[in-house]
Amino acid sequence: MDRTERNLITSFIHSTRIDDSMACPLCLEVYRSPKILPCSHTFCETCLQTLADCHIPKGRFGCPVCSKGVQVPPGGASSFPDNMYLKRNDLEKARKGLWCRSHKRAIELHCLECDELICIICQLTKHKEHSFEDMSCVYGRCQAQLVAEKVRLDEELKTVKEQLLFATKEQRSVLQKNTLVKENIQKRYESMIQAANRYRDEALASLDEVTDDVLLSLVLDLSVVQENMGKLTKKLQRVQQALDSKSGCELVTVAREIKCSEEVVQKLTTKQMTTVFRPVLNFSATPDATLEHMRNYIGNVAKMEIEKLQPEVIVVEQFRCGQAPDTEVYCVCPLENGRVTVSYERSCFPGNVVSQEFNSSGNVLETWPETARRVSWKCLGRGESMFVECRENFVNTFAKSLTPFCLERSPEAATVIRVEVISREPLQTNDVMDFQINCSVHRAFDAHVIEQLFVVLEEAQAPDLQRTVRLYRRPQPDAIATYTPPVAPFQPSDVCFYTLGGHEVLLVADELNDAIHVVNVQDGRLSFARYLAPGCPLLVQPTALNTDTRGRLWVACRGGSIFAFEPTPVMPA
Repeated sequence: MDRTERNLITSFIHSTRIDDSMACPLCLEVYRSPKILPCSHTFCETCLQTLADCHIPKGRFGCPVCSKGVQVPPGGASSFPDNMYLKRNDLEKARKGLWCRSHKRAIELHCLECDELICIICQLTKHKEHSFEDMSCVYGRCQAQLVAEKVRLDEELKTVKEQLLFATKEQRSVLQKNTLVKENIQKRYESMIQAANRYRDEALASLDEVTDDVLLSLVLDLSVVQENMGKLTKKLQRVQQALDSKSGCELVTVAREIKCSEEVVQKLTTKQMTTVFRPVLNFSATPDATLEHMRNYIGNVAKMEIEKLQPEVIVVEQFRCGQAPDTEVYCVCPLENGRVTVSYERSCFPGNVVSQEFNSSGNVLETWPETARRVSWKCLGRGESMFVECRENFVNTFAKSLTPFCLERSPEAATVIRVEVISREPLQTNDVMDFQINCSVHRAFDAHVIEQLFVVLEEAQAPDLQRTVRLYRRPQPDAIATYTPPVAPFQPSDVCFYTLGGHEVLLVADELNDAIHVVNVQDGRLSFARYLAPGCPLLVQPTALNTDTRGRLWVACRGGSIFAFEPTPVMPA
């Protein structure tokens, strides 16, 4: 807005103020049907009628300005004479707010040289030789300016509403995260209490077992000692009797008995106790280490700082499945015909896994009751899909080709996993691979068959339940790399290879930190690169990842929300 426009609006504002001579003293508005009293004061007809009605039946009231008595005519307030000095046209213009304060006349012109709104008298006096324009031009400019201002304010309001929506979602996300962390802490606390009770019972049982063994050895030794003590007591009594008798014959007889019993004495002296060095009950503990283990197991709460870079993906929510906040999606499988197959479960109904096919609007098209357990789905093309059931609590997922990978625990060792490659096409010799890898309890994995690489998401046995992401190169049995996240604690829920910005990367869903890690896979190493869609309020507790034929990433979150991540044309450097 330039100086001329600003002065014009200022002049317009000052000119729109209602002059006192045009306003009724009672209602303070521009006169409507002005009536003059005998005392020369003017009021609106309706105001006078209201005043007269308040003084019925006397029919007389005092002027609100000078208090002089006024008699109401027989016809009421309408019978008071009109104020002919107040013209109807002037009142209408004053009512619209265009009024010259100096000459008490309507505004009709805009002085271009002084940039003021003036009346006819102003034109003939102060602005006599100036240039003018009609007020219709002023109205047009002001209207155009106000329209532009309205558009600007609408855009600002839209931005503020988006910010409010974003802040609201962020607040809801923080509260959901708070609830999740509390649940995790409580679960780990309860598992720790259960483990402590179990270890206490084992320690008490071990104590009773050791005590019984020690007491048994003591009973055997006690019987030997009592036997020896009895024989020695009898022998001592026999000797004492001989000494007390003072009989030579008795002394000789006892001495011969003692000499003849040297063999028995020898046996008595050589028969010792069986437990000379007896086992003792001992208890050892390392309190400092125990407390440190407890602290590490419960976990540490930390605020994760995420740098907000230029968006490399556009996040679009597709639909929701399960319609419950405790819904956990195990697998999301987009088909090339726009349909999506989802396998999910509600935590309040464990073991009741549902597999359904949805259209783009989120309507259920088909439900597979025969897959009422945890499965993984794979798109086969032509709108077809297949699923692989889990084996011994292991989740089977697929490679990026049409080949599913299956993991099966080896019966010889719990930490040896058998990897089996299966093809839906007629089997050829080079289509089947069967080898073993060394890892702990398996949760989920994806494979990159071109590079002969695949990733396993491992989970240790209870009560630790620590999850680890490891990289394998078939057919080697040992992992060649382990992923180290930039933050702790870290709770990976799924992994997926993905082409991002022309580069093949590994994506790791982090359920605990509401994030998806972008991990570089180079030279057999896993290194953190950045977060995908950092700070996105929609990304809350991701549990499943997958890709479609259009190069989009599909993400499922706890609660049943299904999202599609569309790569943007501009990628970050």
